[in-house]
Amino acid sequence: MQKTVHQIYSFAEFTLDLTRGCLLRETEEIKLRPKSFEVLKYLAENGGRLVTKDELIEAVWTDTAVTDDSLVQCLKDIRRALDDNGQAFIKTVPRRGYIFEKEVSENGATTIYTEETSGVSLVIEETLENGSEELTEPPKKSNVAKLFGAIRQRKAAATIVLAALIVVIAGVIFYKPVLAWWFKPPSIAVLPIVNATGDASLDYISDGLTESVIMSLARLNPAGKLPRLRVSAQNTIFTFKNREFEPRGAGSQLGVDVVLASKMTQQDNLRFFKFELIKVADGSVLWSHQYAVSWGKTFARGVNANEEILALQNEIPKDVAAQLPLGLSDADRANLTRRYTQNLQAYDFYLKGRAEFRRFTPSGLRKSIEYLGQAIDIDPNFATAYWALGMSYRTQGLIDERPDKEANEKAADLFKNALKIDNAMALAVNSLKFSELDARDWKAIEKAGQSHPGYGQYLIATGRIDEQLENERRLLTYEPYAPVLNLFHCQTLYNAHRYDESIAQCQKTLNLVPAADRVYFGPESPWTHLTLGGAYCQKRMFSEAVAETKQAIEKAEDSEAMWALLGYVYAKAGQRDEALKILNLLDERISRGEYVPALNVAFIYSELGDKDQAFVWLDKAFEESEGRLLNLKTEPALDAVRSDPRFAELLRRLGMPD
Repeated sequence: MQKTVHQIYSFAEFTLDLTRGCLLRETEEIKLRPKSFEVLKYLAENGGRLVTKDELIEAVWTDTAVTDDSLVQCLKDIRRALDDNGQAFIKTVPRRGYIFEKEVSENGATTIYTEETSGVSLVIEETLENGSEELTEPPKKSNVAKLFGAIRQRKAAATIVLAALIVVIAGVIFYKPVLAWWFKPPSIAVLPIVNATGDASLDYISDGLTESVIMSLARLNPAGKLPRLRVSAQNTIFTFKNREFEPRGAGSQLGVDVVLASKMTQQDNLRFFKFELIKVADGSVLWSHQYAVSWGKTFARGVNANEEILALQNEIPKDVAAQLPLGLSDADRANLTRRYTQNLQAYDFYLKGRAEFRRFTPSGLRKSIEYLGQAIDIDPNFATAYWALGMSYRTQGLIDERPDKEANEKAADLFKNALKIDNAMALAVNSLKFSELDARDWKAIEKAGQSHPGYGQYLIATGRIDEQLENERRLLTYEPYAPVLNLFHCQTLYNAHRYDESIAQCQKTLNLVPAADRVYFGPESPWTHLTLGGAYCQKRMFSEAVAETKQAIEKAEDSEAMWALLGYVYAKAGQRDEALKILNLLDERISRGEYVPALNVAFIYSELGDKDQAFVWLDKAFEESEGRLLNLKTEPALDAVRSDPRFAELLRRLGMPD
C-alpha cells in the first residue's frame, strides 16, 4: 500500500490542486505554465498581505536571475486564467507588490491510498481534519478489513468514502477501462490504409478514408475540455505512408496505446478493407474486421463507386470506438456516424480535393480548389467541403500563391458557410479563429491563450519568441514526427536568429521520412529547403544558401516568391548584378499579372541598401495584409532597416502588441 498527501486550496469558483499541480474552475482544468502556477500558489498561501516583487521572485525563481518581465508575464497568465481584469483576485500595489484579495480555504490534506489487488488498482481518498492528522497505520489484516478499518477511523468521511468505493468497485467489475480513462486518456494512431490494389490512382480513396476515420474519432473530444481520446495527428500518421513498418513498432514510436492497421485490396468489382486494432504493449489483436464494398456504377470522370463507400466512412469509426474504453453516449455515436453528404459523386470530388491539398504544391492547391468547388456545386449543403475549400484558399496565402488578404477573406467566408450548415463543426470553428489573427485582435487571442490556433504567431509578434520555442519543444515531445510541427520549429529558430539550431532542425525535418511521396514530408519539402537556405545565408555560407534556395524553387514549381528570396540571398552575398537580374524577372512576372509577395521584394531592396524602395514595398505588403509582417520584430531579412524611424512607424500602423 502506498500513501501520498493531497492538498487543495479553494477560492471563489476556483480550486488550486497543489498535489496534481493544476488550476480548476469548478470541474474544468485551466492551463497555467509551471511558473505561473507557482506564483499563484505563493500569493494564495500569503493571501491578505502585501507580497513584494522581490519576495515573489525569490520564492518562485530560487537561485535563478530573472527580470521583473518574467513576473509580469506570469501575472498576465494568471489574470487571464482567473478572468481578473478588474483585479478582484490580485490587487497590484504600484511600485510595491501584490495582494491576493480573495479568502482562501484549505480543504484539508487528503491522504490517497492505492493498493494493487489481482491486477486492479483501488484508489481511496480520506480527508484529514485540518490537514494535519496522519492516519494511524493499521495492524496486518485482510485487504477488506484494512479498508474498512481505515474508514472507521474517520466517521465524518465514511459516507463519502463508501460512496466513492461503490463507484470504484462498480467500475472495476463492470467497466474497468473507465478507471484508466479517468487518470490518462486512451490513445490511438490510425495508420494509413495501405493501398494494396496495385493501382496507385486509388490512393485518394485509401488516404481519404484514413483522414475520415481520424476526423471522426477526434470528434469525440469536446471543444475546450480535456480530451477523452488522444488521436495522433494526421500529418504525423502520413509519415508512415509508403513505408515498410510493423504496426506495433509504429505505435511504440508514436507513444500510443493501440494502433489501427488496415489494407485495401480489390477482386473483380469488390473492394475489401481489412482492419486490425492492435494493442501496442503486447502486440495482441483486440479486434479485426473486413468490410466489402462493391463497385457498380461509373461516374462521368471514370470513377467506379457505390453508395456503400459513404456508409463505410461511418461504420469504421463507430466499430473502432466501440472497442475503446470510452463509454459512448447516444450523442457520441451520432457524432461518429454523422454523414455530411449523401451524394457519392460529391464525396468523390471531396476525396480528390483533399488528396490534392495534401500535395501542398501550387498546382495541387489549384486542383484541390477545382475539385472541392465541384463537390459544392453538386451538393450545396456539404459542410466539410466548404471547410476544406477554405483551407485550400488559406494555404495558398500561406505559401505566397495568392495575397493573404484575398486568401483569408475567401477562407473566412467558406468557414462561415460551413457553420451555417453545422454550427457545431469544430474544424470550421477553429479555422475561423484565424480571422482574429488576421484582424490582429490581440485581446481575443491573449484571452484564449494556448487554446487559440494563432497564439504561437501572437507570441512571435510580441517578441516573446523564446516562449514560443519552449511551447514548440513541448508539442514536439508529444508529436515528434509531425512534419508541419518540425517545419514550424525550423522557422521559429530562424526568426530567433538561432541559425545553427535552425540548420540542425531543418536537416532533421528533411530526413523524417525516407519516402518522398509528400512535398511537405521528408526531402521533397520546398519550405524546409527554403528555411535551410535562409539559415545558411545568415551564417554567410552563401554557396550552400544558393543551392538550397534553388532546390526550393524547383520543388515549389518555379515559385515567384522563392525567386525573390533567391534575389535576397544574392544581395546579401554581395552579388548585386544577380540580385538586380531577379528584380527584373519579378517585374516581368508582375506585369503579366502573376502574384509576387511585396515583402520578399522589400527584402532584396533592404539588403541592396535602397531603404526608400524597401519601405515602398513594405507599404505594399501592409496594403496586402501580408501575414508575415507579424514577424516584423524578429525577421532577420529586415535587420538592415530595423533602425530606420519608418520601421517603428510601420510597427505602430500594424498595431503590434507590446
